[in-house]
Amino acid sequence: MEELNKIIEYITNSSEYKKCISLKDKMINNTKLMDKINKVKELQKRYIKSNDLSIKNELDLLIEELNNEPLYYNYMNNLEVVNEMISFVNDELNNYFYKVINGD
Repeated sequence: MEELNKIIEYITNSSEYKKCISLKDKMINNTKLMDKINKVKELQKRYIKSNDLSIKNELDLLIEELNNEPLYYNYMNNLEVVNEMISFVNDELNNYFYKVINGD
């Protein structure tokens, strides 16, 4: 358990994780940006239900707008790095338990 705590501590102390938290706080306080993010979520739900190409086109345009927002773009890049770290740990844990269970 101590090793797991060290891994969690490593991730939460990483500059990417700290940057994610900071950027997320800034995004939450940016009403215009949050409106776009919420609109994307709404359009995604509508598109999944309807498969309407006009909704898909509107969604694509809005996502492109979001990706051109420096705050959002930086947040997503840092989030991707953090998610990769978590995924790596997850893969290693899965491999470890597979070996334990299967006696490899």
